[in-house]
Parts: sequence; structure tokens; C-alpha cells
Amino acid sequence: MQPQRQSHIIKQKTGPDDPELQTNLQEALGQVAPEDVIAIADELAERHARLFLGLETDSSQFASASADIFSAVTHTKANARTLSNHFAEGDHKLFNGLLNGEAPVPVRVASFVEKLTALETRLALELATGLLHNTSPKDNWLWTRWLWDPTTGTGILPLLAGSTHNLIADNLADGYARVGAVTAMSMKFAEGTGLWTDELVSNETRAPYVNSAFLACAYSVYMYGSTSWRLNKDFNNLLPSLPNMARRLLGLPKLKVQEAPMVE
Repeated sequence: MQPQRQSHIIKQKTGPDDPELQTNLQEALGQVAPEDVIAIADELAERHARLFLGLETDSSQFASASADIFSAVTHTKANARTLSNHFAEGDHKLFNGLLNGEAPVPVRVASFVEKLTALETRLALELATGLLHNTSPKDNWLWTRWLWDPTTGTGILPLLAGSTHNLIADNLADGYARVGAVTAMSMKFAEGTGLWTDELVSNETRAPYVNSAFLACAYSVYMYGSTSWRLNKDFNNLLPSLPNMARRLLGLPKLKVQEAPMVE
């Protein structure tokens, strides 16, 4: 039996002061191993090489891979379909300004989102930041609703930071900059989970994706723990595995869970 890993994810501020909730969060944390975070980071790196490498200099890639790209930057099929329908005419000029513009990245993100008035702001942000992060992960970060949703005041970033104070912004450009700062700051919590290993960060190909992989796992731990606290065991059995839940948040396909061989 592996020793339990203590986590800064699990603290009184993450939910009601209920011992059962804390127990469920600890149980959920035990379902994610360092190897899961490594595998997800590697899958993100592989997807970058296959789908996003060179996208900023060759926007024609959108024409041949738009469906896969839209699936990669959002966590539901419905949202990916909305993006595909919106850009069905093949007008990808907006992407050139986002990926290659001369303005600072936060300004480019805000300008891109403000032009997509037909899309919900949260989805437009996920598209903009998903493209930037997946194309150039060393320089850009994600802003998804599961990281920080200012309309509801929820997400894994305020849970890890302990408050929403550093995330409150007056405009989208400032909001994007603040999300990046809190994302970087939140990594200090990773070391207390047991999920942050030298193997995770020493690989140059994998390293640009470790933040996203860890944060998706952290959010999955919290969601799984709080959901299993509210639902009975029969419903809990229907929940996907935590690593696959994290994959879905990052637009990755889930891995099939191998069944144990039958013993005769």
C-alpha cells in the first residue's frame, strides 16, 4: 500500500468544514499518481507536435485540421461543435492576428475575444488561450472556466490561491495577465501533493505542459471528491477515472481502462 500524500489542494477553504468531504478528497487524491501527470503532459507534447507545431506561421493548417483543433481547445463535444459551426466558412484571418500580432499577448487575447461577439465569452477565451498555449506553451497559458470563471467565481486557481483576490480584473487583458500570474504561483502547491517529481519537469519536451497537466488533475481531484461526497456510491461508480477526467478538461481523448484478466 502506498503512503497517503498530503495535499495543499485539500484544506478547509476548499469546501464546507465536513470530515467526510476531507476524507473523500484524500481518497480522490489517492487515485492520481505522478505517472498519470507525466503521461498527460507527454500526451499534450505529442499533440503539439502533431497538431499545433508551426500553426502560427501556416494558418492553412486550420482548413485541414480545424475539427481536431477545436476539440483540443475545449472540454465538451458541444463546444467543439459550436466552434466548428462558427468558423464553417473558413474565415481564419482572426487567428493570424491572435498568433502573430505585434501587440502584447494579453491585448491580443482581449481583442480576439471582443471580436467574437457571437460566441460566449468563456468559450472565446478558451479558444484564444487554447490556441496560444498549445502553439507556444512556454510563453502562454490557458484561461478556461475550470481554471477561473469570473462569472461564477469558481475554478481551481482560487481554490489553490485561497481567494479570488489576485484574479479580479477590470478587463480581459488584465484578467489574462492575472490568470498567468496565479497559475505560476499555484505551482508551489504542487510540491506538497506528491505528484510533482523530478521526472515530470526534467524532460524538455514535457516540461512546458506540466502546469496544465497538474492543474487539470488538481481540479479533477476536487470535483471527484466533492461530487462523491454529495452522491451515493452507486452514482460514484459511474464517474470516469480521475486521469481521464483531467484528459477531458484538456481536450485529450480518454484512455481505456484495461480490465484485469479473469482467474480460472
